[in-house]
Amino acid sequence: MERKRSCASVGLFLLVGILVQAQNVKVEYDPKVDFTPYKTYSWMKLSATNHPFVQEDIVGAIDLQLKAKGLKKVDSAGDLSVNAYGSLDEGINVAYAVDGYALPNVDSPITWAYGVPVSATSTSVYVDKGTLVVDLADRRAKQLKWRGTAKAKLDPDQQEKSLEIIEKAVVKMFRDYPKHH
Repeated sequence: MERKRSCASVGLFLLVGILVQAQNVKVEYDPKVDFTPYKTYSWMKLSATNHPFVQEDIVGAIDLQLKAKGLKKVDSAGDLSVNAYGSLDEGINVAYAVDGYALPNVDSPITWAYGVPVSATSTSVYVDKGTLVVDLADRRAKQLKWRGTAKAKLDPDQQEKSLEIIEKAVVKMFRDYPKHH
């Protein structure tokens, strides 16, 4: 009896360990929007970070996914503007340029109305520790068109393991990028 309980405890411990590493990924976009016209993308200016290698890895992972979806990266004036922001080891307020697009709150659902998200009332949003947000905005219309959010328990002291979790989250996010009609 004691041995069965011990094996069950070990199994539960392993399951909890797996769940802690799992990412909670959410993708939002208006399914009525035609993504066919979007052929190119360019990055919005990224903020300075305490983890430049993590940022570089995230940008690379997103670039791979967008390329796999048939989009071409250009230095500027792409059809879509890509913005990625998040927090590895502490919650942060993220400011954004109001001339880019309205940045809806990360934890609230986006209310899509005629393909336009309801405008934010502030020029910053709070991002919890362990959260990565990827926004794709129509550069000309200055409207958010797609958002992927991943939340995971990350350990900044185990950077390689955290990068692996982040990369898997980015892949999972872009599985839900709209297929061209």
